[in-house]
Amino acid sequence: MHAISHLAPYQLSHLVGQPLIYQGIRCRVIDILEEGPALVLQGGATTQAIQANQHGEASRRAPPLFTVPLLNVRRDGLNPLLQDLGGLL
Repeated sequence: MHAISHLAPYQLSHLVGQPLIYQGIRCRVIDILEEGPALVLQGGATTQAIQANQHGEASRRAPPLFTVPLLNVRRDGLNPLLQDLGGLL
């Protein structure tokens, strides 16, 4: 198995704040989730989405958030959608 599959979330903390392009959208890493592990990405200020409140009603515009698995489907390498991170790991 590839070494990336053995990374613990604390070993990924240096990724928080790093910019990257995800699905053509400029984003930055804002959190690391243990389960998966997965990255939480926030889209740039120029990309706004309508955010719903707890009742499902539109309340404000905010940058979109994406939760993206760090590993590929086989869990033996980096998710191909996150190739920008290759040099940071």
